[in-house]
Amino acid sequence: MSNLDERTLASSLQARDEREKNGVSRKDERGDISRPSSLVSPLLQTDNLRRVFSETGEELEILKGVNFSMDEGELVALTGSSGSGKSTFLNLVGMLDTPTSGEILFKGKPLSKFSSEERDIYHRVQVGFVFQFHHLLTEFTALENVCVPGRILGKSEKECRERAEMLLETVGLKDRLKHLPRELSGGERQRIAIARALMNNPSLVLADEPSGNLDEANSAKLNELFGELNEKFHQAFLIVTHDEKLAQFAKRRVVMHGGVIQ
Repeated sequence: MSNLDERTLASSLQARDEREKNGVSRKDERGDISRPSSLVSPLLQTDNLRRVFSETGEELEILKGVNFSMDEGELVALTGSSGSGKSTFLNLVGMLDTPTSGEILFKGKPLSKFSSEERDIYHRVQVGFVFQFHHLLTEFTALENVCVPGRILGKSEKECRERAEMLLETVGLKDRLKHLPRELSGGERQRIAIARALMNNPSLVLADEPSGNLDEANSAKLNELFGELNEKFHQAFLIVTHDEKLAQFAKRRVVMHGGVIQ
């Protein structure tokens, strides 16, 4: 990210704070994407969402009109067999891919209407990502890895360090701040990835098979951790999983089958 980009984003966030103080519109601390205070919308909603891939001249319809919604602070498990479209759906919601048709709304606003600045804020502030593989930077310590999203956003080193230390303590790794990924277990690395996803205080955390590479014991710890984080920070979690115990642990479970949510 260039210095110019950082200054532009920082300026936007400062302007947002000024508008919030003046009561111009309803804003929240997680970015400049809002809705009128009189309108109560789901945090996330999809309307007839379709995704069609064209391969070798043939069309493959993965998502066949998905209707889904979740509220702020919900912990939702999305389950289904392999190939049912779960990860494709998560990629669309995370704006890592574009739907063929249909609409995704975040706090009542269609993602398709987002400006380039709003898209940037959505990726960097509003949404946190946790993947099956931790994707930690191998030469960075646990603390440095968690700080990365905040530093990209232009936050000070002191602010990032303080929040990263708090998050790592919350996920049970206060004694691992200076450890490199290779010095940690698989479960510890995944917990660092979760702390990193929470760095910029997102409204929504998207997790794609977060326990997929973990043994049963570490999977159980991760399941408990998601529940604890959801209660502590009141952030919404949408978790794609094959882990039956995690699905049962969630406050709500939805099943995807044949490209639609049942």
